[in-house]
Amino acid sequence: MTKFTWRNRVLPRGVILATNSSGIKVFQVRLYINGKPEKRTMGPASPATLDLAIAKVNEYREKKRLGVLGLETKPERWTIEKASEVYWLLHGSQRRKKGGEINKKACGGFELQLKYIKAAWQGRMIDTITYLDVRDFRAKRLRDGVKASTVNRAHTVITNLFNQLRYWKRIGQPPVPKNLLLPEENPGELVKKADEHDFIRERLLTDKEYELLYMVADSRIRRIMVAEMNAPLRFEDLSQLTKDRVNGKLNEFKGIQNKTGQEYYIPISDPMWDLIRTAPGKQILDVRGFRKRWERAVKKAGLKGLQFRDLRRTAATTLHDHGQRLKTIAGMLGHSSTQTTERYLGLHAENLQEAAKVLGNKYAVPKIDRNRVETVPETDPKVSNSVSSETTNHTEN
Repeated sequence: MTKFTWRNRVLPRGVILATNSSGIKVFQVRLYINGKPEKRTMGPASPATLDLAIAKVNEYREKKRLGVLGLETKPERWTIEKASEVYWLLHGSQRRKKGGEINKKACGGFELQLKYIKAAWQGRMIDTITYLDVRDFRAKRLRDGVKASTVNRAHTVITNLFNQLRYWKRIGQPPVPKNLLLPEENPGELVKKADEHDFIRERLLTDKEYELLYMVADSRIRRIMVAEMNAPLRFEDLSQLTKDRVNGKLNEFKGIQNKTGQEYYIPISDPMWDLIRTAPGKQILDVRGFRKRWERAVKKAGLKGLQFRDLRRTAATTLHDHGQRLKTIAGMLGHSSTQTTERYLGLHAENLQEAAKVLGNKYAVPKIDRNRVETVPETDPKVSNSVSSETTNHTEN
């Protein structure tokens, strides 16, 4: 059998050196798919193209040996609208309240972000979306006056969309096909978000401020303040605390978070039991007219700019200051991640002073017994006369 060569390399069976219509030498691969001959051009003749052609022939032979040749299906391509629809269908089910009822607060913002994403990439195939598109999406939303924190939330939706599609494709989750064409890399992960710390509130109440606020507040606000500092829930969840959510045996509240749709379990402290017992009806807290009552109390206390959510952060920071683990605090706040909890924690100035005292007490200058000092080894560096004199002068000054 005649063996064809190119630049002293033998061309294996199935690899052909041909000339295309432009007169350029190219390598082709000759295959037989379902009994029909096919020729596929691999590219202009070069060592790299020859290696590619040989690899293709070897792949063909292996598939033929395994009996899967010709069974491949063309990749399926989805538009961003189709991908978003499936993402909402599968992922949105996690944002429903118990019993299947849709959690409008948790789903509303999520659905709104998908709406903006679909509008930005209308008609685009998801496999064509790159990090440049994500970067441009962020830039346009910021130009439109959208806050960086809100753009970050949309960015998170984009990243999660591609991650979930890849996961559902791998496990064969209907209706995501196994041959769905996706970008090689998640475009959302290739673009950096705005630093969350740039727009996170750090306002915390001191003990004196809390006492002052409590003193000037009316009875309804006082009860709400005590509840928030003992069961640091978001206001929407706090306002819905009822006696039927109390589990006396486990000494805890059990409910569904309005924001995330996830369950929460909050232990009941003695002050909370007092609030439960003194509540006249089923509802533990009376939040009627809360906004005006709260603003009136803040104004009387002279705490300009104080927001109710600052109480929640203050309670979380207090737990941290008293040695509670981040995982425990996350459970109290209803956070699914300790990273979210870390962003909630503020830092009191007195904490820094206390930290300095701890280090000072631990690592004070050791007291040396001159009678027990051994000879300094010769390998130890010696202090030069100039440095020694400078140290003496600094000490005297």
